[in-house]
Amino acid sequence: MNRAMNGLAKKDQAALLTRERKLRRTGEWGEWETLTLMPGQAGNGWAAFITTAHRNRVFSVLDRQTEAGVRHLAVSSLSGTRPTWHEMQRIKDELAGRDATAIEVYPPRDQVVDEADMFHIWVLRGNLPFGLHLDTIPPAATALRAQSS
Repeated sequence: MNRAMNGLAKKDQAALLTRERKLRRTGEWGEWETLTLMPGQAGNGWAAFITTAHRNRVFSVLDRQTEAGVRHLAVSSLSGTRPTWHEMQRIKDELAGRDATAIEVYPPRDQVVDEADMFHIWVLRGNLPFGLHLDTIPPAATALRAQSS
């Protein structure tokens, strides 16, 4: 459960979690509200570079642009329940665009940061050099595959 719930009475927590489950089940998240943050306002470490946050009736998303030009979206909810694949796809579509490609990263163990129930995707500037559909794979990767066969 999100730390923001800590100061609430148990009945209020239960009511908010019931509401979140209903909104997630129905998909009625409401419109996104975008907030502009000052550097450092969202926290320390990587969060110090957050300049934008988005929220609706279910999810909050911290949004930062990395030095490499990759957009980092950090998603959370009051319950701390992991968003489904379809929810993350919808968040990506609504905040970064339907044509954007985003990935989720599973880093080496010594680079794992797991201090909050927050789930991260990185929106890339271009296409991936691999994919499930052959027509989306760059020609150079297809040529390499043909040579190794």
